[in-house]
Amino acid sequence: MTTTAYERAEAETAPVLAEYIEKHPFIECILKGTLTEEVYAAYLRETYHLVSQTPYFLAAAASHSDSEWLQDWFLDLARDERHHNRLCVRDLKKLGIDPDGYLGAVPGLGTWTMVGQNHYLARAAEPAGIIGFAAATEGLGATLAPKVAEAMRQYDFAKDALSFLRVHSTEDQEHIETVRKGFERCAESEEAYTVMVAAWKYTLRAYAQLFTDALERGGSDLATAAPRIG
Repeated sequence: MTTTAYERAEAETAPVLAEYIEKHPFIECILKGTLTEEVYAAYLRETYHLVSQTPYFLAAAASHSDSEWLQDWFLDLARDERHHNRLCVRDLKKLGIDPDGYLGAVPGLGTWTMVGQNHYLARAAEPAGIIGFAAATEGLGATLAPKVAEAMRQYDFAKDALSFLRVHSTEDQEHIETVRKGFERCAESEEAYTVMVAAWKYTLRAYAQLFTDALERGGSDLATAAPRIG
């Protein structure tokens, strides 16, 4: 059976996924029942800053792409990704945290890296590389998010604050097929394939850093002093 470009890329990125994501302490603490409300809130804050920028760098990638089908691909995904930051705001409010003050903090290194990477790819490098970012994030949403969302049900503090995880564990099942098709088409160019795989690997490492940021910032004074509603 012939291996597709996407399958080849999955094989290339699998060791990075295994090393940086699958055994990350953040994931392990969720599954083992030791997650704290402060760490979960910090995760939502880091995620908020990432998904707030996603429609913008997707739209920028469309505007800098020469191919009409790729322009449409980016714009369609940008529309789907709009307002996901509102899910993070909703979940923070359900935790009793005032998002106006809490979200004012500068994002951590993981989010900072992914946002910077994708604005760079969209404007100064190879816009198709953002499909590698999408392959990493939508892949995590499709495979990891359902398991995490199920494990989160054990935490009383999170029972009404899971809208972001629940939406992504469902939507990303569909998005990953869109990403696969876009990847295959762009991979006809070996140069684009190389950039997409690099972005895929770098995104996994940056996402692991986002998890680390949530753990570290969730245990800091910044987290314990989070402004409360009311």
